[in-house]
Amino acid sequence: MNFAPKNTADDETARRKVLLYGHHGWGKTTQLKYFQEEYGKGFILSGESGLSSIRQAKIDYLPFTSWGGQSNADKNEYSFIDIFKWTRTDEFAKQGYKWIGIDSLTELSDMSYKFAEAEAKAQAEKIGKKNADGFAVWGNHAQQLIGACKAIRDMDLHVIVTALAKESQDDNGGIDYWPMVAGKATTQQLPGIFDCVFCGVRVTKEDDGKQKVLRYTITDEVRGWHGKVRDERRRLKPVEQSGNIVELLKRLDMDDEEFAKTITVNKTGEK
Repeated sequence: MNFAPKNTADDETARRKVLLYGHHGWGKTTQLKYFQEEYGKGFILSGESGLSSIRQAKIDYLPFTSWGGQSNADKNEYSFIDIFKWTRTDEFAKQGYKWIGIDSLTELSDMSYKFAEAEAKAQAEKIGKKNADGFAVWGNHAQQLIGACKAIRDMDLHVIVTALAKESQDDNGGIDYWPMVAGKATTQQLPGIFDCVFCGVRVTKEDDGKQKVLRYTITDEVRGWHGKVRDERRRLKPVEQSGNIVELLKRLDMDDEEFAKTITVNKTGEK
């Protein structure tokens, strides 16, 4: 057998694999427009009815209305499984997509759990039991959702997966913020499978008698938020005042000379 070692500088390591979770109204779906502008043609697996906010971006998408149910194109109904299978076909490859997104994982998680629950109930009925095995439901759901995220992540494309944020209390009474998906173990496993985990925080404050909305992106473990970034040159701050994660990703990809120019601009205040 012949072995051909790859190199860490190969193109495939330049694909950005991003999980973004955050507050309502931060602009998570808007990031899909920024991905289209920066990386080119993309495709969205959509579980929300909120794509009107990026209508002018003209991004291809299909809506998933179930995890593994029947798909009916005439009724605009598609299961996530069927859409995902299509992304593995030559037809999909010929589209020339540069990135793929799931919007959002929160809706997909709900569908995954319902599907796992229905399967467990059906299995219980076959053997004469009244109730489904709760452990089996949670186990199957976790396997489905984590497996789907890994499969999407491993595609040779830039990847962005969005989710709402939820609060939880730790053993010491502190507040943690995690992606809003079903199952504590599943929730805490998710950040580990992505290269970058960005947390979108929306803050409203009064300025000269007017309400002003500020958007921040957390890139590290900060005040209960669980961000992370593969930043070999340590270019990003733990908290960035930005509502555009593509601008942060571009900073990571700059060569040293280009990045040095941005530092000079920031210091002088020039544009």
